[in-house]
Amino acid sequence: MQNYNPNTTDPQEEQLIEVDENDKIIGPVARKVCHNETRKPWHRSTHAYLFNEKGELYFTQRSLSKDTAPGEWTISAGGHVNWGESYEECVKNELKEELDLEANLDLIDTFTIDYGSEREIIALFAGVTEKKPTINTEETERIKTFELEDIIGKFQAGEFKLSGGSTHTFTRLIETGILKKFWEEKFIMN
Repeated sequence: MQNYNPNTTDPQEEQLIEVDENDKIIGPVARKVCHNETRKPWHRSTHAYLFNEKGELYFTQRSLSKDTAPGEWTISAGGHVNWGESYEECVKNELKEELDLEANLDLIDTFTIDYGSEREIIALFAGVTEKKPTINTEETERIKTFELEDIIGKFQAGEFKLSGGSTHTFTRLIETGILKKFWEEKFIMN
């Protein structure tokens, strides 16, 4: 099943970071090379799981003009690490670009995945914000909050579908308990 949107408005010449499967930098690589489902070089990406002050988790629906998984539900914010950018710089930039937010984020996991349409090293971050997000319609169609236990149950029952990469990372965070542990530390133990 093809995941790439040939009618995307994403900048296809944007330079990402090509790495090997151990996250060693090879050099710059154009976004179009990473996402056109031919060569599929390993490249870096970030996912942010953001909670509001009530402990509800934000998920966003991707813009219909995105080059991969247009219109699908995904993590709070995230994106590909540009050439010359760190994982931390990238996730903060994506949070600002997609939701007009700044938040303190903790690196909670790193995940290597070949999910067919592309191959990524994904740095997973989690954070809490008291501010209300404002979506950038070029990146995001809409945003919704969920109680963590409720969305885990719906996701595991197949009642809530996520985009390819988000499906894999959310599954990993559920299986390892890392996201729930982060939530408990922020909202139960404090």
